[in-house]
Amino acid sequence: MSAPAPDANAPRPAFSGVEAVLFYTADIDAAAAWYAELFGVRVEYENPRYAYLELPWLKLGFHPADHKCPAGGHSQALYFRVPALETALRWAEARGAARFRGPMRTDLGEWACLLHDPFGNLFGLHGAQP
Repeated sequence: MSAPAPDANAPRPAFSGVEAVLFYTADIDAAAAWYAELFGVRVEYENPRYAYLELPWLKLGFHPADHKCPAGGHSQALYFRVPALETALRWAEARGAARFRGPMRTDLGEWACLLHDPFGNLFGLHGAQP
């Protein structure tokens, strides 16, 4: 069965921002605890299969990986803004993150670095050099 044709006269829905970003992982408890320690926040649970961190700017969720969403996906990368990239990079690496790309200077004059968390997911840091 095919999807219904879009209604060209339908009103545009209101998109008001990013609700959450999810990491799919084999161990939601360990992944959530790692990021909670990285950010200095507490792990919350919606249910036994979904842990999340309530950050001031975003909900960061952790869901069990499966055949549709395997762990360690590389098609998206979540970048966190930091005031001093090198300081944040050292903090993350001391907790088991591994550099994947960078740090490199962007064309807009800031710095970016892409890392793997200990669970195979990509995340980035973006900000000024100290």
